[in-house]
Amino acid sequence: MCIGARRRTGPTDTRRSVRAQVNRLTVVVGVLVVLPLVVVVGRVRPGAGRRVARRGATLVATLCGVRFATLGRPGPGGSVVVANHSSPMDIPALLWADPDVRFLAAADLFRVPLLASAMRAIGTLPIDRRDHDRATDQLDRMTARGAAGGPDDLVVFAEGGIAPPGRMLPFKTGAFVLAIRAARPVLPVAIRGSDRVLAPHGRLLVRPGVVTVEFLDPVATVGLTIDDRHVLRDHVQAVVRTAADTA
Repeated sequence: MCIGARRRTGPTDTRRSVRAQVNRLTVVVGVLVVLPLVVVVGRVRPGAGRRVARRGATLVATLCGVRFATLGRPGPGGSVVVANHSSPMDIPALLWADPDVRFLAAADLFRVPLLASAMRAIGTLPIDRRDHDRATDQLDRMTARGAAGGPDDLVVFAEGGIAPPGRMLPFKTGAFVLAIRAARPVLPVAIRGSDRVLAPHGRLLVRPGVVTVEFLDPVATVGLTIDDRHVLRDHVQAVVRTAADTA
């Protein structure tokens, strides 16, 4: 092969490229339709926005050739769910796997008008990760009003953001402080395949594939104190990492 020769594009590559572009258009149209619908339904019938979001996300994923699968069970509810985060696809995958989840999201995301309204409609709670004191106060208020102690599972992506491809960022302690203060179990969750379906910065180029959400054994926090948060974090991170790395 001569140096500088171009790689030939075969029929399979062409089909994949066309499918990716069609999927991108499908996602864009889906977001423009589903988000406003979630907001409207959520305002008319409080609590119903989450069901609309779940169905809409599932429909868009199916049209793109993406299938969600689960292993294990989410449990009776009221857990602090700690999952790895390697793709935007993790959110619809978790919503599909556990319809009763609520998400804890960075406060900055609530500055985007339509997105903020949709997140509120599905019960998403803001947390200011840039201001430690304010974040601590927000966690205290969540615990006090039972946000973490109700029947819904509260999802926290403990890495603090989407990890680079093939990596897992160190877990932060906020989720574990919340679980200890609320005396709620931590439910480790490993998500696999989401980064292959939609890369972290894939510009909505969704590829067909399977995203697996595995619910692992819950970790009790009764009897733990805030001083135990680092040990709890390290244990959960190790469990999630091992399961997420399983092919």
